[in-house]
Amino acid sequence: MHELPFTKGIFRSVMRKAESVDAVGINIVVLEIGVLHDFIPEFVQKYWDFISRGTIAEGSKVEIRWKNGTAVCGQCATQYEITKENMLTSVCPSCGYEYGSMVSGNEMKIVGIEIVRNHDKE
Repeated sequence: MHELPFTKGIFRSVMRKAESVDAVGINIVVLEIGVLHDFIPEFVQKYWDFISRGTIAEGSKVEIRWKNGTAVCGQCATQYEITKENMLTSVCPSCGYEYGSMVSGNEMKIVGIEIVRNHDKE
């Protein structure tokens, strides 16, 4: 159920930005999420729809772009990519060692907001 507090935080940030540019509407919010975040994207949109009712964000869509992670091998220090699909089974491509330390893949940020301003509606 951590999708709800996550979505509330994103909503607050988006609304602050929208207010700072006198937005009258929000169409799309684009999030970049590292592959290690364990949540259900569909729940984010459902919570977003509920939270945004009656606001300038009502009817807007949340687009999630997954960001692959990187790990560094615990044996040879090679840095390699971790994807959502191979996160649990990845091995170092250089030496085959099974244990690495995650370097990235836990990010979570807003990378875009498509807003509507008064002059856009004219």
